Amino acid sequence: MKFSAYCFFKGANDFTKPNPGVMRYRYVNTMFNDFSQREDFIYVPPGKCFDFDSMNILNLPVGSCLINIVYYQKDERATAIQKQFIESQLLVRNATGWEARDYIWNEEQTDAELNIAGDIEPVRWIAKNGQERQVDFVIPSKNECKSCHWYADHIAPIGVSAPNLNLDVEYATGLKNQLQYWVSNGLLKNFSVSDAAKYPDWRDTTVAIDQRVRTYLNTNCAHCHNPKGPGYVSGLFLDWDNNSAALNGVCKSPPSAGKGSCNLKYDMVPGKPGESIIVCRMAATELGVKMPQLGRTIIDNEGVALIIQWIAQLKGDCSVKR
Repeated sequence: MKFSAYCFFKGANDFTKPNPGVMRYRYVNTMFNDFSQREDFIYVPPGKCFDFDSMNILNLPVGSCLINIVYYQKDERATAIQKQFIESQLLVRNATGWEARDYIWNEEQTDAELNIAGDIEPVRWIAKNGQERQVDFVIPSKNECKSCHWYADHIAPIGVSAPNLNLDVEYATGLKNQLQYWVSNGLLKNFSVSDAAKYPDWRDTTVAIDQRVRTYLNTNCAHCHNPKGPGYVSGLFLDWDNNSAALNGVCKSPPSAGKGSCNLKYDMVPGKPGESIIVCRMAATELGVKMPQLGRTIIDNEGVALIIQWIAQLKGDCSVKR
């Protein structure tokens, strides 16, 4: 089955012309994925609407689909945008739950084929600073998609939470709050935008650094590192709702030593980023050491710098018994 068979768009690779029922949406924050870019859409069957579940995650009706188009802009300096499409990631809402499906774009960029085994796609592009960059982009297998989207023994969406969708978006009718636009158009039910929380943009330097760090970790790490995610055994919980310094990793010892711990004692050591496991793993590219394990092959230098800055100004001493 090809991606075009879903008929989400007027043309298989023309995402400016979605068919009825398909709606573009934006995030406040998206996870680092080797500097790739993305376009996100929701398909909702005719006559259906949606709300948020008890975890504040989009609760879509059966037959709906979350669509993520992963691409690189060949020259980020250019006003005429040329895109190299890499994959189309789908989360399909079936009667029994969510199913992950992934499609790899062909060399001609005309369509995408269903992917089961995964692949590696060499990519070259020119960054905004004029530097030529390259990456061997890893396209996950079906099982790897499942491992990232695993929550409480089932597949679940990542990122589509009310606070991460609470932002202003430019529509044909002008700039409007995204959630309010959905409410006003009868798509989002049983939701009060005035009472909704909002995540800060972790790149916004006017925001307090602890809020920026919590948002960064929530975006890039918490889909695994939460009490019901695949990383729960680590005891390191980085979801936004966790306010415990110890569970966030401050002076917390890892459950195992060796390669994965970088031979360090604690996940985070106040005032000492060089002795903090989280910095070592974020700055690593070696399998078995790097974190996240999936979704990146190169270092998110901006994110690492933020974590280093935050740990450097933390007060405390891990030698003091807690």
